[in-house]
Amino acid sequence: MKKFISVLLVMVMTCSLLAGCSQEGGQTEKEEETTRQEAGGEEEETTKEGGYTIGCVIINDANTHCIAFADKFKEIVEGKGDKAMVLAANDDPETLLQCIDDLVAAGVDGIVMESPNATAPVEALREAAEKGIVISAADVLLDIEESEGVLVSQTVSDNYGAGVLCANDLIERLDGKEGTVCHIIYEENEAVTTRVKGFLDTIEKEENIKVLEGTQPTPVTQEAEMAVAESWASKYDEITAVFGGGGPIAIAFMRGLEAAGVKCSPDGGTYIYGVDGSQDEYACILDGDYTGTARQQPDELARIATEDVYTVLGGGEIDHDWLTYVDVIYVDKENVNDYAE
Repeated sequence: MKKFISVLLVMVMTCSLLAGCSQEGGQTEKEEETTRQEAGGEEEETTKEGGYTIGCVIINDANTHCIAFADKFKEIVEGKGDKAMVLAANDDPETLLQCIDDLVAAGVDGIVMESPNATAPVEALREAAEKGIVISAADVLLDIEESEGVLVSQTVSDNYGAGVLCANDLIERLDGKEGTVCHIIYEENEAVTTRVKGFLDTIEKEENIKVLEGTQPTPVTQEAEMAVAESWASKYDEITAVFGGGGPIAIAFMRGLEAAGVKCSPDGGTYIYGVDGSQDEYACILDGDYTGTARQQPDELARIATEDVYTVLGGGEIDHDWLTYVDVIYVDKENVNDYAE
């Protein structure tokens, strides 16, 4: 009898151990898609076995603003031990669509979208969202409504305010004296058109400031922009100020005017204004031929958009408005040393 009880106990213990091993094995299999419960049980975060792959499309890989955007994106993604993929559209709609296709083909879990065009990527992003890819747009306001459910968020600079800052600086410098303005038009770039609107709306009420011309360079290249600036120089006796709407744009117009013999300077020359806050602009300000820029915060744009993708991938809810505006900062020779590297 004692021998029978001993055998029975051994069998019970063996079954218990097997059950425990089976339970542990089940948990291991579930690590492919596990759920971590936060303290208090109020929020859940889902993680993926092997980590996530997050893609990012930037406007142009030669633009220091875009480079800073990409650097912040990679810092966040790689800091989590995940894979970051950065592709550049280089201001070309066809390349832009190819970038999205390449990211989808690579099986990314999320996309942070910095587009040079408000409408070109819309259909491709809709298709990507239908495949379950989490997408957040940044920098340029895409032509997509929140109700469509394609984007988890949009994060843009206060582009209208950027134009206002530059216009206010011009008004202050003129101090009531008469002045003339030329500006560019990029109908396909929502960010630039919004900046120009902010600039023009602000100077509209100033009777001493006259707008000479707004021009759309074709094609959108620095050579074409410089050619437009040279045509302005031959057409007008004096141009008080040029508003470029973007750092590379404004610098190209400045170089075109200078090539035509026009002095560009905040001290006794044509005022050149841009928007970005790039190191190239800061160098021009320090050189004395560039008046000022409305500095965007590309690292902040990238941070918000990338964290929003992770929040949704983790099963959480974004705790801010679907559309977020990030402040801009006016920079000229008075404070450029605070930002120049």
